[in-house]
Amino acid sequence: MTINVQLIKNYIRHFFTAKRRGHGVHSPFAYRLCEEVFYTEVHFFHFEELAKVRQQLLSNHTSVAFQEFGAGSKSLKGQTRKISDIAKKGISSRKQSELLYRLINFLNAKNSLELGTSLGLNTLYMASVNSANRVISIEGNPSLSQFAAGMAKQYQRNNIDFLRGGFDELLPRLLGDNTTIDFIYVDGNHTYEATLNYFKMAMAGKKPNSVFVFDDIYWSEGMTNAWQEISRHPEVKMSLDLFYMGILFFRDEIKEPVHLKLFI
Repeated sequence: MTINVQLIKNYIRHFFTAKRRGHGVHSPFAYRLCEEVFYTEVHFFHFEELAKVRQQLLSNHTSVAFQEFGAGSKSLKGQTRKISDIAKKGISSRKQSELLYRLINFLNAKNSLELGTSLGLNTLYMASVNSANRVISIEGNPSLSQFAAGMAKQYQRNNIDFLRGGFDELLPRLLGDNTTIDFIYVDGNHTYEATLNYFKMAMAGKKPNSVFVFDDIYWSEGMTNAWQEISRHPEVKMSLDLFYMGILFFRDEIKEPVHLKLFI
C-alpha cells in the first residue's frame, strides 16, 4: 500500500487552518456558496439513484483495458483494471460528487465540460442536475469512454457528449468553435505542466460567470504548486481551496480578490 505522505501533511495543515460552515467568511457571494452549496442539508432526489449507481460500480468486477495518461495512479497499476477497483480508488467520493451537483445547480450552468471521464459517474451527476445543462466529457482511454457512454445510455442521460482523445488536442478545438463553457471540471493528467496548460487554454474561452474546478489539488507537489499559481492569476476574483478540489471564480461583482480555505 502506497502512502501519500504529502497528502497527509497537507490535510493536517488544512484541518487546522480552514474555515468551517461559513464562519469568518466576509464575501457575500462566498457566504451564499457556504449556505446553499457546501453546508446545506438539502438532499436532491437524484442523489439516491446515483448512490445506487456507485454501489453497482463497486460490485462490478469486469476488467477493462487501461491506458495510463499523465502522472498516473499512485494505487492502481497494470494494463487492465477492474471496474470495482477504479470505483474504489480512482473516482470522487459521494460527498465530492454531490458537491459538484449542488454547485452546478447553484450556478444554473447550461454548458459544462469535464476533462477526465473515467467511469462516467461524475458525468452522470453533472448531467442529472438539469437536462438543459449540456455536458461534454473528454477521456483519452477508449475503454473508459465507451463504458461511460454505455452507462449514460442505460440511465437515459441524453445531454452528454462523450469525446475520445487528448485534452491538449480537443480543448482548443472546442473553445475555438466559440462554444460557451459555464463550468469546467478538470480531473485528469495530474502534473504541474498539464494543469497550467489546461488553465491557460480554458482562459481563452472564459466568461465572467465561468467557474473552473480542479480536482486533487494536493495529490502531488506539482499539483499543489500549479493550484497556488493559477489561483493567484490576476483575473481570478475568488479561489476556494476545499482540499480535495479547488474552485476558481471570475465574477465582476467580486471587487477585491478573495482566497479562502474551507473545511467541508
